[in-house]
Amino acid sequence: MGLFMNPELEFEKKISKIHGLGIFTKNKILRNSRYYLIPTDKIYSHPRKRCARIADKKYVSDKKILNWINHCCNPNSKLLIDKEKPFLIAIKNILPNKEITLDYNKTEIQGLKIRCFCKSKKCKKYFNYL
Repeated sequence: MGLFMNPELEFEKKISKIHGLGIFTKNKILRNSRYYLIPTDKIYSHPRKRCARIADKKYVSDKKILNWINHCCNPNSKLLIDKEKPFLIAIKNILPNKEITLDYNKTEIQGLKIRCFCKSKKCKKYFNYL
């Protein structure tokens, strides 16, 4: 399972205004904080649904947190790979009860163009998804 970099952090899966279900933080997460180590016990060499690209020919699935994070064209987090360990890092301060978001275009190099519903001012109207 994934490792919370700060054991005080709590997350909740609930209905998202962006799409379906999403992951929300119950705590404030400060900008530039590494807050979640993504588990790498299931690495795939080919793209799969509900997997994030972490390197060339390396895709990971995380049913606890990562699989439920929705795309946003103006995200509050990004996937960072440091010494072959993938982390989620906050690129903005994230307030309690806010949805965790990622820009899927940063984790996918190929895929279908899917209509985007993020409603951010920087919305590109679509994103790439496997």
